[in-house]
Amino acid sequence: MRSYKKRLGFTLVELMIAMVLGLVLLGGVLGIFLSNQTTNRVNNELASLQSSARLAFQLMSQDIKSAGFSGCNNSSRVVSIITGAPAWSQWQGGLEGFAAGTNGLSESLRLMYGAGESVSVSTHVPPVINTNASSTLNANDIAMICDDIQTSIFQVSTVTATTVSHAMGPALSCSADLGYQSPLVCADPRPRIFPSDSMLMRFESVLWLVAESTDDPTISSLYRQAIIAGNVVTEEVLFGVSSIRFAYQDGDLPFGPANFSAAVQMGNVTGVQVTLVMDANAYANANLPLEMRTIEFFASVRNRLR
Repeated sequence: MRSYKKRLGFTLVELMIAMVLGLVLLGGVLGIFLSNQTTNRVNNELASLQSSARLAFQLMSQDIKSAGFSGCNNSSRVVSIITGAPAWSQWQGGLEGFAAGTNGLSESLRLMYGAGESVSVSTHVPPVINTNASSTLNANDIAMICDDIQTSIFQVSTVTATTVSHAMGPALSCSADLGYQSPLVCADPRPRIFPSDSMLMRFESVLWLVAESTDDPTISSLYRQAIIAGNVVTEEVLFGVSSIRFAYQDGDLPFGPANFSAAVQMGNVTGVQVTLVMDANAYANANLPLEMRTIEFFASVRNRLR
């Protein structure tokens, strides 16, 4: 009697079931892979956004904290000797907010203060200020000199080892006098001689605003506008900012920053809350939701805290 050995193998049905199960498993693996890729892309975009925003906030916080510092506690009497009285030279207590569209596309904020390493005055024989140490100021810098009575803002004409001159010449200063009337009338200058131990330092005037990006006009950016050697220099700090909002804390009121309006008493502001909204088009690869694109921080005005 002939015997047959049973042949081992898969039937067509079994093979099809195995293929379907394999495809299902592969689909799950691919789904997890694509999900991880998307998550990784979002995390990278978010990390890039946060890193860039952190630098902007550090710069802005430093400006806000320093606002109003004149070196001699006399911020109520500041005289500008700058020709034409440009907005950047007109002291408004060191902090001034603007409505949307006044400067750039969104709200904006101007901050003024004395910066850098200060030096004391030994004698003042207009237009020459003699100092007790070498100054870090250079010709054409905007500077401020102060005593307990007054602060004067002027452009430096010349500098030597221990002297700083405020002569008219080709500089922006409209007078060789440092004036004692505020605002100064350049056609009617008033002399002001600062006593020994007055303080001399660089004058900083900064405007934060949002405007079209220089790289892509369809996307806006955050800018810091400063005065360097008498010239307005605008630096693009953070690409892809669709808007910026400021809220102001009145030092005479309980905590609760108020949005910009004519009712805000800028002279009483002791802190500023800043809200940045990043442009979705600048982070299109990650499709970040609005809450992830909205970044907020609060900075105190150190010189007004009491």
